[in-house]
Amino acid sequence: MKTLRTVSGWMLLGGLLLAMAGALAGCDVDSVDSTTAVPSDNSGKIYNYSGLYLPAGTNVDLLVFPTNRQSGVKLTWLRLLQYGTVLEGYDNANKTWTGKISSINEGNASFTLEGTTTAGNHVNVAGSLRYADQNSTMDATWIEPGFSGSIFARAAVSAPSTNTPITSLSISPTSATLSIGNSTRTFTASGGSGNYTWTHSNASCGSLSATTGNSITYTRLAAGTDTLTVSSEGFVATASITCQ
Repeated sequence: MKTLRTVSGWMLLGGLLLAMAGALAGCDVDSVDSTTAVPSDNSGKIYNYSGLYLPAGTNVDLLVFPTNRQSGVKLTWLRLLQYGTVLEGYDNANKTWTGKISSINEGNASFTLEGTTTAGNHVNVAGSLRYADQNSTMDATWIEPGFSGSIFARAAVSAPSTNTPITSLSISPTSATLSIGNSTRTFTASGGSGNYTWTHSNASCGSLSATTGNSITYTRLAAGTDTLTVSSEGFVATASITCQ
């Protein structure tokens, strides 16, 4: 009977993950560096689900339902911390949890957590985090050997911010003519992410005062033509330089 309950629990978890993958396919927020990934939905809102999650049911003191079935010290709260799409958790039993957010759709995020109880049982938690009015509701399945239950908890969280997409990058001026008596010119970049990289095509014509920063100074060295390029987050802008 114990084996059957465990198998059915894992089947329930697998089914839940498949259902969430379809229902919350609004925006994939994973990246190479998940701690700096921007967890936003298709509307551009950035969500952070960090908070102290407490039982949300009426007259319920324990986090895992059915109560008193979870192994080890019974959980009464779970503090969730979010770094990009990475999740960390700490509970009243002094156990830690790790997990991730995989997608967000209109404030509803699918998530997973892994940890252990004080009895040493490995636990998988999978479900959703639903944002509304600076509150997040955790609705998830709890799976450990011999027992499958659920978590329904709520936490106060920060309001979402807006993810303003980068749409352009510009350089000013876009052209310059330099001579022996007028041998320098300052160029300034705007737009992009605010992090800029400068290069030029003809080192014999002139030199750059720096290769990073929003402004650089170009100094004429000899007659010729040069192309100055600034790049930021995949965007590129150029200026043409004539050295007389």
